[in-house]
Amino acid sequence: MKRALKSIALAASVLFTNSAFSDEIKNAQQANVGVTIGLTGTNIEISTPLNNYVSVRGEMNINGKVDRKLTLENNRYDITFNPDIKSLFVDIHPFSNTFYLTGGLISQNFNFELKGNPSISAFNFNGTSYAYANVAKFTGNAGFSNSMAPYLGLGWSNRNKGSSGVAFSFEAGLIDVGTGSVDLAVECGSGLSSSQCSALQSDVAAEMSTINNDLDRKLFYPVVKLGISYRF
Repeated sequence: MKRALKSIALAASVLFTNSAFSDEIKNAQQANVGVTIGLTGTNIEISTPLNNYVSVRGEMNINGKVDRKLTLENNRYDITFNPDIKSLFVDIHPFSNTFYLTGGLISQNFNFELKGNPSISAFNFNGTSYAYANVAKFTGNAGFSNSMAPYLGLGWSNRNKGSSGVAFSFEAGLIDVGTGSVDLAVECGSGLSSSQCSALQSDVAAEMSTINNDLDRKLFYPVVKLGISYRF
C-alpha cells in the first residue's frame, strides 16, 4: 500500500512539474505586437516573455517628425525633431504579476531643428532686445551626446500574462541622453547697419555660449507612454 502511494505521489509530481514546465515554455513562445504613444512619439513594440518573471522587448519609432515649443533664455522657439529611436529592454516582473521594472539601451538621434518664434515683438540676445523686424532669420540645431543611451523605468502591463488577446501597458522612465549642445545662427534684417549687425551676431554667439554652459551637465529625457498590444 505504501509503495502504491509513493508511486502515485511520484507520478503526480512528475505530471505537475511537466505541466508547469510546459506552461512556461508556452508562455515563452507567445509574443506581443503593439503600439505605444508618449513623449518619445509613436512606437511599434514587440515583446516576448522568457518566463513568468522576465521578458525582452524591442521598440522602434514610426511617427516621423514631432513639433514642440520651447523657451530658452527668454526666447521662444518652434522645434521640429525626428526622435529616430530604436530600443531594446529587459522587463523584470519581481512578483510575477503585472508590475515590472525595466532597463535597456536606446539608440537615439534627437536632432532638434530650432526656429525663432517671437511671442512678443522682439528677441532678447545676451540681455539686448532686438525688434523682430531687424532679425531676418533666426535658426539653430540642438542635440545630445549619448547616441547609445541607458534607460531605466517602471510600469504596469498584462501583456506577459493570460491567454491570447489584447493587452495594455503604462510606463514611465528616464533616458540618460548625456550632455546637450545648441548651435544658433542669425541673419540680420535690412534695417540694421553693418555695426548693428555685428553687434547682433556677437550677442547671439554670447547667448549660444550661455545656453551651452547650462546644458553642459548630465541630462535626462523623460518617458511616459501608454501602449496597446495583441498577444499571439
